[in-house]
Amino acid sequence: MAGDTETLTRIAYLYYKEELTQQRIAEQFGLSRPKVARLLQEARRRGIVRIEITHELPQQQKDAYELQRLFGLDRAVVVETRENRSATIESIRGSVASLIAERLGQINGLGFSFSQTIGNIADYMRTPADSYHVNVCDMMGAMMGFPTPYTASAEVAKRIGGSLYPISAPIMVLDPADLSTYLNDPNIKKSIEAARSVDLAVMGIGDFTTQNILYRSGYINEETINNLRRQGIVGELCMRFFDLHGQHVVSELDARVISVDWDDLARIPRVMAVATGSNKVRPTIGALKTGIVQTLVTDSATAQQILHLHKQFNLPE
Repeated sequence: MAGDTETLTRIAYLYYKEELTQQRIAEQFGLSRPKVARLLQEARRRGIVRIEITHELPQQQKDAYELQRLFGLDRAVVVETRENRSATIESIRGSVASLIAERLGQINGLGFSFSQTIGNIADYMRTPADSYHVNVCDMMGAMMGFPTPYTASAEVAKRIGGSLYPISAPIMVLDPADLSTYLNDPNIKKSIEAARSVDLAVMGIGDFTTQNILYRSGYINEETINNLRRQGIVGELCMRFFDLHGQHVVSELDARVISVDWDDLARIPRVMAVATGSNKVRPTIGALKTGIVQTLVTDSATAQQILHLHKQFNLPE
């Protein structure tokens, strides 16, 4: 009988000790190859075969697997925290560029939010120029009134030969009455529509502290930050806000933001979020709880703080 202990032992011996292929074993026993694969699984389940891993996984990989498990991620990449923030960001950018390259041949639209961590990502992409016809989109307004290195879409489009859909507008208007003027502009409207259709979006996770670029640029002040905190807001994706439990929170700033909206973000097939630093720990937990993010790229120090805080708060998985 195919599932008896003796047969399972013989098949396991031939496969693991004699290193015969499953196809060869199938021919010897008059079975199909899928049947042999199932019997090998059964041999492991019964304890006839015990597989021992003699080397420990690196701590970074353990943390990555734990992040995947806790937050239901498809993938987490944890790079080593380097001697300074700049070096850590370089490592993160390299990993993000590699993940983007893996998917370039499978997507039609690639979006980027405004982010210091991913702003120079084109410099880390090793794909041949002009090899992909992908729509490269801003996911939000990217004009700050002064040059910044935080926008990635234009250089990425140039690097891969993609079509650029810029949102040539500020991240946030000062007066809510001005919002419709921008949103009704034909070029901005076209770019936002393209952004809603991307297959992959790469986003920084924003915090609401005095380190936030909007605070440093004068778009918001400490009173605004305190108001957001009182609402339970811990972070943002494309300037759409959420609390520590991943719940979307509508705030006073929504009427001033030029960006794809929350429902648009939730419909994107794959969102890759990027974060580093202790100020991003709570925002990252909230972002991962939204269910919008499928891939996280971070560094080991930030990952361990996320896991520690999650355990400390006893947050539900």
